[in-house]
Amino acid sequence: MAQATEMLTVFRDFARTLTTDFPIQGILDHLVERIVTVLPVSAAGVTLITSGQVPRYVAASDENALLFEQLQTQLGQGPCVTAFESGDAVRVPDLGIDDRFPHFAAAAIAGGLAAVFTFPLRHGDRQLGALDLYRDSPGDLGDVDMDAAQILADVATAYLLNAQSRSAALSASEHYR
Repeated sequence: MAQATEMLTVFRDFARTLTTDFPIQGILDHLVERIVTVLPVSAAGVTLITSGQVPRYVAASDENALLFEQLQTQLGQGPCVTAFESGDAVRVPDLGIDDRFPHFAAAAIAGGLAAVFTFPLRHGDRQLGALDLYRDSPGDLGDVDMDAAQILADVATAYLLNAQSRSAALSASEHYR
């Protein structure tokens, strides 16, 4: 019950930011900080991706998460990349026995990572990036936690789209002054 109450608080906080000028980097930083308090993970990261470009925004709950986010970008391989490209969540409860991401897995395991769960930031058929949840011990996330993480990714997407629309409207109004 305490976890459910904390999750509702996180959703309430994000709903309140939708109508503010809270900066994109700030909302992403807040998202990853809060996730580690409500889900059974040791770290979290989010990367906004535009095909063919270096990620513009990256947020991480700690230095290891930042390393894992950057590693996937550098290698062009990993659950984050796959979730972005496919639009589907990626579940890797034991990185040591999963063979989908050999280059990422080797480096990530050396850095202390044991499991990763990735959720696309998507709007229709458009992907904006991915939310990564990291664990320093192997083990799966339950279906309720997987659903909660995807909802958090969807809420973050709604905020990002709102922030982009607000920025475009501001630019347009400044152009016509």
